[in-house]
Amino acid sequence: MKILEAQNALLSNFEVYQFLAERQERLGKQKQNRRRGPGNLETLVHELLQYFRSPPGPLSQQPVTYTSEAVTTLVERLRGYDLAKGELLMILNMRPQMPAHLHACVEEVESRLTEQQQLEILDIVAEVLGAFPVVEGAEEEMEDAQ
Repeated sequence: MKILEAQNALLSNFEVYQFLAERQERLGKQKQNRRRGPGNLETLVHELLQYFRSPPGPLSQQPVTYTSEAVTTLVERLRGYDLAKGELLMILNMRPQMPAHLHACVEEVESRLTEQQQLEILDIVAEVLGAFPVVEGAEEEMEDAQ
């Protein structure tokens, strides 16, 4: 087999989650007319969905606040901050709530963005994707960061 045209699109955790959840739902309805795939495919899909849905992951919030429109809105609103595609993807996947989390997403954030810009990015993430409930232990981390 020869690859004629390589694709280099990046997928967010939400896009993978959405695809797998729709696939699982579709296959659940078509149990009789199902082609057999690799032996561990169903196990892999089940475990990956379980990983996405388990706290403290951003997709664990019920109902899931991520939507295709929210992803597009977030990318548009963060366009003015000169972030690389990988950094936008990290912000989308990690859903940072504090400046310390943002430092894990953006390379050399302190030299590239002011404190005010960092707080603006965190506010945009919270506004577009909704406020994420604080998990136990994170409250202490937040107090230590301040």
